[in-house]
Amino acid sequence: MTTRPGSSHGPGTMHAERSIASPEAADDAAPEPVPRVLVVIPAICRAGGGVAEAARVLALGLARAGVRVSVVTKRTPHFAEDRAGWGDIEIRAYPARGPAALGFAPGMFRDLARAEADLAHVHGLWMLHCLAALRWHRRTGRPYVVTPHGMLERWITRRSPWRKRVFSALFHDRFLSAAAGLHVLTPKEAGDVAETLGALPVTEVPNFLPDRPRASARPRWWAPSMAGRTVFLFLGRIHDKKGWRELCAAWAARSAADPAFRDGAFLVFCGWLDDVPDFAETVAGVAARFGNILHAGPQYGEDKFASYAAADFFILPSKSEGLPMAVLEAWQAGTPVLMTEACNLSPAFAAGAALRIGESVGEIEAGIATAFALPKRGRREMSRAGQAFLARFYGEKGTIARMIAFYREAGALDRPARHARSQGRSGRRNR
Repeated sequence: MTTRPGSSHGPGTMHAERSIASPEAADDAAPEPVPRVLVVIPAICRAGGGVAEAARVLALGLARAGVRVSVVTKRTPHFAEDRAGWGDIEIRAYPARGPAALGFAPGMFRDLARAEADLAHVHGLWMLHCLAALRWHRRTGRPYVVTPHGMLERWITRRSPWRKRVFSALFHDRFLSAAAGLHVLTPKEAGDVAETLGALPVTEVPNFLPDRPRASARPRWWAPSMAGRTVFLFLGRIHDKKGWRELCAAWAARSAADPAFRDGAFLVFCGWLDDVPDFAETVAGVAARFGNILHAGPQYGEDKFASYAAADFFILPSKSEGLPMAVLEAWQAGTPVLMTEACNLSPAFAAGAALRIGESVGEIEAGIATAFALPKRGRREMSRAGQAFLARFYGEKGTIARMIAFYREAGALDRPARHARSQGRSGRRNR
């Protein structure tokens, strides 16, 4: 893979066969037309987890910059509740059929058979929305770009291998090869793409968060007994890859070993369950022994931001991530972060914005013990460092300017005939 070096000071390196103008250069240049972008995504609501949230934040930022954004997606549970979070963006949602893992919505295929846009932006892999986007490209000659959201990471590609092999043979390899560009979130993900796909054009632009005030109200799960305790928060999808099982074991071990920790700390899980049938029993067992853990259920909207603000630490002992929005949200709230290397935000450790923990029970236990012992001054320093790190590398203006430049370099404003020719080249490349 050809790479183009970027800043050596933190996130944001470009890995591409093209150059992307800096936001500063964009400010000095004459105004350019902005593309019409069609977002193709399996789910726009809480069912889509961090992928849906990252896509939502990006789409709203693009719309604020004047890009005409529309969305084609499945109608999933909670669609009606979560639709409001996308503002005035046009969303066309269709019911799904068959297994949820396939993501088959016939209406998406029919919609894309007639949809017009300058470029399609496909979020996520390994589902049938990718085939719908490939067919749109073949019909219109227009380009599409793909954000894998970490789904080419080895931990992910080894899961459900039979389905991925079938999809790859039927359409997925062609879908990736025909893309005008791949958008990755971290240098680690760029390496995953290179290892899996070889020399496809790749551009790194991280997620971002728009500014918002810190929540002042207590979350609904708050109890008076938590006052004066050090509250650790796990917020997000509760799945084995997120390390919840090891976290519970580490919490029980530390509580058994240190009475001060047992009586002075509290662990709150906020999230929805994903194929973890023993989660409730495990948490109940630790709660019965030590009385310092609970599952508060999913938190959305203001409840989510109130949860971050009420916590003393946010913890994510994940085994596999793209770029976790939850970590960015914790920094925004001023909540110190404990995370693994798998969160792909390693420069934050050197910046003092996060405490590194391992994935094993012992390593997680050591991490929570270190955090618990951190004095108030140290916690305030971590809080300020996290907010500064977020502002420096994950601000809206620079990210949106680079995404629009990425769309232009992918050919969003070129004539369709060029892409019809490039389609032939990509087809030959696959044979």
